[in-house]
Amino acid sequence: PKSRSPKKVIAMARSLIYMFDFVIDDLLITRQNLCAPEEYPTCVEFTFRSSVFVNICDREYGTCVNPKQPKCCKCCIFALESPITDKDRLQIHVYKKRTNRCKFLIGLTELPVKPIFDRVRESFDVENPNWEKIWQDQLDKLPKMKGQNKDVMDNCACYDPGFERREQLCPTAETTKRLLPLFNLCKQQTGNMVLVMRLLLNGPAIVSTFALNQAVCSRNPKCPDPCGPTPPCPPQPCPSCPSCGKSKS
Repeated sequence: PKSRSPKKVIAMARSLIYMFDFVIDDLLITRQNLCAPEEYPTCVEFTFRSSVFVNICDREYGTCVNPKQPKCCKCCIFALESPITDKDRLQIHVYKKRTNRCKFLIGLTELPVKPIFDRVRESFDVENPNWEKIWQDQLDKLPKMKGQNKDVMDNCACYDPGFERREQLCPTAETTKRLLPLFNLCKQQTGNMVLVMRLLLNGPAIVSTFALNQAVCSRNPKCPDPCGPTPPCPPQPCPSCPSCGKSKS
């Protein structure tokens, strides 16, 4: 068998982390499913491969729709198990749904996703030029416990700002707004949906900080005094004054 090039091995071994943002800007149903109870919430399900499943409902079951409430938006972080192809689609289903097993289809549609993935990957490579090669070179030149390290610490590339390894690469994103027609299984149009979708590419890792409110315990912590601090002595009462005509002995 032919040996794979190092670049292909690196690309296959490293998974990139993506994030989908979904905003339902508007949803208009023009043909109702007469079998669906009106009191059930209207829910939109987004499915992409086996990695992404997002459910957005206009309300919780048993509550009323509040037209003044802010739009419900959700995001989903995922990784690709294989490269994107022209056959990949974002599946969108609209239901009148009470539970996952009790729902009535209102309409469905799909959206090709390869163009938006290609654009966000292209902009990511522009923002982070040669990042795969730089990371692999830095990994190869890390000081090791065994072996020769004489050329590791004295490298002219260390003076190049582009050689610096960052904790996280610069993420890039692509936002699109689409008017999507909805169809039932009888191939009848049942409505339209305005979808705002953003695809963000973070890179191979996400680094974040977090606050630790309590101190880390030492191996030999000092136990507090079980008796606590000694309480102060109560003030002594003043001596009584002698009665009139009698001297104080």
